[in-house]
Amino acid sequence: MTFELRDYQKEAIDGLYNYWAGKAGDNPLIVAPTGSGKTAIIAQIVKDAMGFQGTRVLIVTHVKELLEQGANGLLELYPEADFGMYSAGLKQKVLDRPITFAGIQSVWERADDIVPAPDLVLIDEAHMLPKNSSTRYGKFLTDLKRCNPQVKVVGLTATPYRLDTGYLHKGEGAIFDGIAHDIPVAMLMEQGYLSPVISKGGLNQIDLTNVKKRGGEFVEHDLAVAASDPELVKSTVEEIVRLGEDRRSWLIFSSGVNHAFMLSDEFERHDIDVGVVTGADGSAMREKTISDFKSGKLRCLINVNVLTTGFDHPEVDLVALVRATASTGLYVQMVGRGTRIADGKENCLILDYGQNVERHGFIDQVKPKDQSASDDGEAPAKQCESCQRMVHAACQICPECGFQFPPPTLNHASSSYKGAMLSSQVQSEWFEVDSVYYARHRKAGKPDSVKVTYYAGMRSVTEWLCPDHGGYAASRYSARKSSLNAEANTTDDALDECQFWTKPSKIKIRPSKNDPKYDEIIQFDYTKVERKIDETKENVIHVNFDHEDIPF
Repeated sequence: MTFELRDYQKEAIDGLYNYWAGKAGDNPLIVAPTGSGKTAIIAQIVKDAMGFQGTRVLIVTHVKELLEQGANGLLELYPEADFGMYSAGLKQKVLDRPITFAGIQSVWERADDIVPAPDLVLIDEAHMLPKNSSTRYGKFLTDLKRCNPQVKVVGLTATPYRLDTGYLHKGEGAIFDGIAHDIPVAMLMEQGYLSPVISKGGLNQIDLTNVKKRGGEFVEHDLAVAASDPELVKSTVEEIVRLGEDRRSWLIFSSGVNHAFMLSDEFERHDIDVGVVTGADGSAMREKTISDFKSGKLRCLINVNVLTTGFDHPEVDLVALVRATASTGLYVQMVGRGTRIADGKENCLILDYGQNVERHGFIDQVKPKDQSASDDGEAPAKQCESCQRMVHAACQICPECGFQFPPPTLNHASSSYKGAMLSSQVQSEWFEVDSVYYARHRKAGKPDSVKVTYYAGMRSVTEWLCPDHGGYAASRYSARKSSLNAEANTTDDALDECQFWTKPSKIKIRPSKNDPKYDEIIQFDYTKVERKIDETKENVIHVNFDHEDIPF
């Protein structure tokens, strides 16, 4: 192998093997944010599988461009890989290699022709799968299961929910049965593997009053009409040009084809080199436009539903959402086009003209809504009236311009602020814990400690456990050992065993007395925790696995 995995990539792979070892199921998901290096994760899994004589691996996706990207990426990282391609669109039909890249359109009725049957199936961009097993993917996987009852299926995606809402591993007929590992976006941004994003809401927003919803998403025609108001188009482009003056590569998501060309015409009036790509373009034309954008010939690229997934251009440092979506997955995919790192890129500016950030929250905090829930809940983000910066809903002072938000309106439905008159009096609140991440924390002049980050819905909260410290810090860790099911007396030992620590089901949070801008944990709830391997998989720190631990 010619490459070195990053720690979080190793953790993802270990999470997968732990999932299988714990017999949690055969068909898990690995959630890897855009730009986190899914290709490297896939390459290592494939290499591990090839360590077993006679193992067959099938890598499936839905478009030929992703097949080519995947095959080229695997070959670059794993040159000795013996693979073939099966895709009518690529005019290749090779099924006799240990590793096969295949388009689902070409193989969904040909499971019996793959001999011997695959032992492992990897599905890239798994969020594109239809909801249940009564589809091409579902029929194909059912047929593979008949041919090889032991076949294992792994989905890789940045968003573990379909573009129309709903988790991929939940509900009747779901193809996947759980999440083996979820790489937190916030962690990758903190560690410098992804570009930070900052968000601003446009001064003039698309009026969604008359835009209906169908199947949980805004009706395309209604949205296009609302977005195509000439004055709105003019003001939107003027604002993008002004705010993007010092940014080099602008990616625009429009509300429809006509709307895209209206935006394009307006950009040209400002002497901006701009291109448009739509689903109606021929592949040669589309590839030429995208190539011109990546080479810098075009500063601005407007697209209509074609660059939401699989598009890779790290230099993008401005993403404008000149459309609205009710789909959490689509929102994350669009914003994710700007999170890759590049030389000279400090961050990516997200300009939102469809109230998407307010609707879904920030990219590191979003969760799909329960389809049965109403849309009347509190918005997870809000817009600064002074500079248009998007901030967390609980923020009191804008970090960009210093604007002080008015105190929240108190009502019986606002439990977080019930009875409070000052920010310091805001009541504490319980949050369900989604995942926990452990890392070594170093501080000059101090012993190392364990940094523990809890991801709880809209929030991430950090605490530091300090076995090697003295005084209060050491006593605090000692007091926690029993609830954590910990035995370690040093930081090094704690980092070795923390994968087995008990994860709280809920944490109680309140604004810190020292600095109300930050949260502090005041209580942990372990009462609903089930101490099973599959329930602690998200806590995994990298462990070296021997081949016999990988159940192919």
